[in-house]
Amino acid sequence: MTENGETRLFYQRATKDKDGQYPRANYIHPLYDLNGDVITEDFPEDHLHHRGIFWTWHQLLVDGKRVADPWISDGIVWEVTRVETSVLSEEMAALDAQINWVVDGEPVVEESLRLHYERVDPELYRLTVEVWLKPLAKKVQIGGSEDPKGYGGFSPRIRLTETTGFFDQNGPVTPQELPVAGGPWMNITQQGPEDPGVVILGEPDRLPSYQGWILRRKNSMQNMAFPGREPITLSEKEPYLHFRNQLLVHQGLQTAEIDLFYRDFIQTEPTTDQALAD
Repeated sequence: MTENGETRLFYQRATKDKDGQYPRANYIHPLYDLNGDVITEDFPEDHLHHRGIFWTWHQLLVDGKRVADPWISDGIVWEVTRVETSVLSEEMAALDAQINWVVDGEPVVEESLRLHYERVDPELYRLTVEVWLKPLAKKVQIGGSEDPKGYGGFSPRIRLTETTGFFDQNGPVTPQELPVAGGPWMNITQQGPEDPGVVILGEPDRLPSYQGWILRRKNSMQNMAFPGREPITLSEKEPYLHFRNQLLVHQGLQTAEIDLFYRDFIQTEPTTDQALAD
């Protein structure tokens, strides 16, 4: 997506790998800030399987059998079958995509994706990521890492510095090895609570088996973890598993301002999966 000739983000449609390893598609990288600097990482040396803004899990099971580890791109191929972009106004654009999760040559999940970009003001844009997962095989299950961390789900791999700060509605949040409690949004800044940064918003009350925030000061992604180490079964009929997240890329926001953006986010009607298919 571009704005006034400036690239804001790139959706990775084709499969990409690192020397034949960790092949993946269906993620966002690079994502740019308002100064034109890249703020995401792809194939970072510490975790080569991490990729920009991504959403995936360690466990993928079909009919009770573990068939792939999408988190590390093992045993799975993402086939992006359709991508459509639309300019909605001078400030807004959208990208809709259909993706098959393919295991051993057979699609086992159909994913519908919508990316919605909006320039809010000269110092802020927001990007909404909306995902639906429809099983195409018998008893498809997804689960997080099989350890107490239980990470999996929406996972931005954002460039961090030695001074990176983490803040929710109540103030500073300290990253830990295991999930930490936090509000429905997390502001990750250059240092202080009103410095430039990225806010991750989510809907924890709507996530199945929500675990909390997996936060890291260096060498990792940030994650609103669900469903944890115990897999959940994807519904074979509507409503399919659906989740939304939003990123606020900003030059400095106060807590009260973020709260207003969060209220606006949760009050916005979700797109329907059928609308994407039409």
